[in-house]
Amino acid sequence: MTITHDFPAVTQIPALWCPIDLRLHPEAEGADDRLFTWARKFDLIRSDAAADRFYQAGYGYFCAATYPRAQRLDLMSEWNAYNWILDDLLDEGHKDATHEDRIRICREVLAQMPVNLRAPRPTSPLTAAVADLWERSAPPMSVAWRKRYVAHYADWVGQSMLQHLPSEPEDAASLYTHLRRRRIHSGCELSFDLIETGNLSEVPEEVTQVDAYEAVRASASDAICWTNDVYSIRKETARGDHDHLVPFLRERQETDWDGALDAAAGMIETATRDYQSACRDLRALRPLFTMSDEEWSRVEDSMSDLGLWIAGSLHWHRWSPRYSVVETTPDGSTPSYIEWHVA
Repeated sequence: MTITHDFPAVTQIPALWCPIDLRLHPEAEGADDRLFTWARKFDLIRSDAAADRFYQAGYGYFCAATYPRAQRLDLMSEWNAYNWILDDLLDEGHKDATHEDRIRICREVLAQMPVNLRAPRPTSPLTAAVADLWERSAPPMSVAWRKRYVAHYADWVGQSMLQHLPSEPEDAASLYTHLRRRRIHSGCELSFDLIETGNLSEVPEEVTQVDAYEAVRASASDAICWTNDVYSIRKETARGDHDHLVPFLRERQETDWDGALDAAAGMIETATRDYQSACRDLRALRPLFTMSDEEWSRVEDSMSDLGLWIAGSLHWHRWSPRYSVVETTPDGSTPSYIEWHVA
């Protein structure tokens, strides 16, 4: 399948439907300043280009919009900013790394998140930062939560490595395959897990293991990651990255960019409605669960928080220059703001 890089700068992002009201965290003011201080402390931000890119993106503001009820907002901001830095390193920095380099980076990061809380000594800014995050996140949480989060993290970083393997034959990349991989690569599952440690309130394991709850998370994840695909289209195509919904729809539906964007907007609306429907389905199963009203209230909070994530992510994508301002580089080359944090 041949995909071209001719995305026109004048193409307009379509309006995306969202029935959920935005909420901002009461500590939103100053969140970006506090986050920048943390990133500097761990030497994750060095150059002026990286500092400008990081600060202008508004990652603290993003978390104020997506985790508006979090008791530990700054911890949520630090996790998400760290994950963006790691994602950019593995994704946009791939010209400076071999496949073996990416495997080593991912293994070193995952080693700092042991379920038993006994991690090796960090050896780089990248591992020191994640060690700090894990030390403040994991101890209050159950072993079940730790296992779930580490598994979702491994899925996410593993998928970033798969992006750079040789392409499959044209007839192998079905829509189902594409959407399955995109859901994993979005990182939404681990971001949803963070809601629980951010609120110091776990969803009962009796619920996390049932398909009905997974359907709530999956539909929310689809709405969020496809929203990202719509708003990040200029940045991704500028880097020669086509592992996203809009370029896929453009080729498969043999349409233009506007047609692909409109089709993606329709899928986002469907996913959002699926989220609402999945919440109703899960509530209908309430009598089958042997849990107290307090425990069920944590399930309700989780469903509400996932909806707030949909609304907050859409709001931030509309606002942030992370995807609308694209540094011009030769196709696939490393932008100036990517820094090597592994040593």
